[in-house]
Amino acid sequence: MSFFVRLLLLVSISLWEMGPAAHADFDKLLEPVQAGGRKPGSFGTAQPEAKPEATPPKLASEAPLLLTEGELIAGIEKDFPKRFPLKGELRVSLSKPWTALQLPSADFFAECIQLPASGISSLMPITVRGVSGGKIVGEWPLQVRVQVWQNAWVAAQRVERGQVLSPGVLSVQKVDVLKEQNPVIPEDQEISGMEIAQPLMQGRPVTRRDLVERTIVKKGQFVDAVGAEGTFSVRMRAVAMESGPAGAVIKVRNIDSKREFFAQVINENQVQVRF
Repeated sequence: MSFFVRLLLLVSISLWEMGPAAHADFDKLLEPVQAGGRKPGSFGTAQPEAKPEATPPKLASEAPLLLTEGELIAGIEKDFPKRFPLKGELRVSLSKPWTALQLPSADFFAECIQLPASGISSLMPITVRGVSGGKIVGEWPLQVRVQVWQNAWVAAQRVERGQVLSPGVLSVQKVDVLKEQNPVIPEDQEISGMEIAQPLMQGRPVTRRDLVERTIVKKGQFVDAVGAEGTFSVRMRAVAMESGPAGAVIKVRNIDSKREFFAQVINENQVQVRF
């Protein structure tokens, strides 16, 4: 009988004498070792399982730099005051939709290289050059709508021809001055005492064409015509053949001689004869 067999028999007899608990311990010793390390309770220190390395988050690619419609309009609005003498709030819009373009750099500015010879208007063709990163990125022919908003005098009610302006007749509102064919009267211009040359509807802006100096001598009115030259002086009654404001030269007629001559309006009742 070999040594190994005798050793195994001795161990079996000892375990039988020690009872069921010893059998259980022996069975554990005979269990095969599991892959990936020793089973807890076996001889030796179990090595910890290696954890997989955390995968670093992927960096999002940088968004492309785009020239949007809003940024293009902002560039045009910044360049316009260099081309036109503007007073008021400028607003520009494109008549057609704009397709965004990629830019080589974050910096961008626009310059208008072609403008109408007639000047600024509500609807106008322009050519815009775009520059980004020190390079020209494009030249684009565009049709733009333009507004210039100013505080201006507006009829607060219907105003009839010949009516003298007074507080309450007009009000101040924001007006797109490019919509008017004639220059509008800005808020800072004093127009009190002036006269309306043509009827104005309520809400209509007042233009230079709508105003005249107040007429203080009217056609058909009797006036005193006075004049002097050296020691010679004259004073006569005359009738105004024309209407006119202060300082205007109008034609008058001598009541007695029926002779007509020109005189300058001095006040509501007097004209000065010119020899």
